[in-house]
Amino acid sequence: MSEDGEIFNLWAKPPVDLYIKIYLFNITNAEAFLAGREKMNVEQVGPYVYKEIMTHENITFNANNTMSTTPSHPLVWQEHMSEGNKEDDQVVMLNIAMLAISHLTADKPLFLRMGLRTLFATSKSQPLVRMTAKEFMFGYSSSLTTLGNTFFSKWISFEKVGLIDRMYDFSTDYETFYTGATNAGISGLYATYRGSTNLPQWDGEHCSNIELASDGTKFKSFIQPNETIKFFRKSMCRPINLYRTGEPQTHGSLTGYKYVFEENAFDNGATNEANKCFCRKGKCQPRGLIDVTDCYYGFPISLSYPHFMHGDTGLLDNITGMQPDEQKFASAFVIQPVS
Repeated sequence: MSEDGEIFNLWAKPPVDLYIKIYLFNITNAEAFLAGREKMNVEQVGPYVYKEIMTHENITFNANNTMSTTPSHPLVWQEHMSEGNKEDDQVVMLNIAMLAISHLTADKPLFLRMGLRTLFATSKSQPLVRMTAKEFMFGYSSSLTTLGNTFFSKWISFEKVGLIDRMYDFSTDYETFYTGATNAGISGLYATYRGSTNLPQWDGEHCSNIELASDGTKFKSFIQPNETIKFFRKSMCRPINLYRTGEPQTHGSLTGYKYVFEENAFDNGATNEANKCFCRKGKCQPRGLIDVTDCYYGFPISLSYPHFMHGDTGLLDNITGMQPDEQKFASAFVIQPVS
């Protein structure tokens, strides 16, 4: 891959229409749940569709056959593709700001925790709040965020809390990729992320190493039939492996193969011993969950497959409305293995 070459230009600004569909779990019985009368019941709402404009900005070629860049992934609302859903739809969601501050202060001195309870009471903060879909995704104002900026200055630097907004915040990211000058097969794959081949939140190569992973723009070339492909996106907080499955698929003049995530990717080590290094600070969550707190500013957030699919059956015991379905929620890539 060379500057201004065809492959480089395709990688720097992929000429493809990439869309993301976001679904939210609207809590339908907030009052009864908070009173302890009912399990939490959720209904899936969406899709809210956005076009992701994926580009690599400020590209610098280095002497060691790598190129460094800052990623950019702005999202553009696509109302005509959102099946009648609007950004101003009213939903009842978790109060992420409240949960985050409670989590961050859980091990603080008693006087600080008592003061925090007083603040929650005087500000009438509730763990479940009504807001628009856009506010939950891209930011809502909260007195608790102001508190976080004041008393936890090293914690956050933003004024609003929005889960998708934080997921797509690449302002502090810098990435380095291989040009493929000495090995064409690895062009466009990660060399380092934020200056390291390993993610600091995990221990062990299996869980932390992102070298030779794809960011989804370009996958490895000359892939062998039984070869595992490594994939990494910041929002996932970890690398994940892809495996070939099924028969070849033809799209025009191109032949590709389906690659899927490993079924036990979010296993806590019970099935796959190697996954124990995904237990944050040695504390394993139930099978099907991975603690990604360190990637989301201390927000107590876990990653799972949709509707807790492939997760421990106990995850569904305290919530209703989840409907895991492999046919609906499986993820796959169709990859041309040579180019």
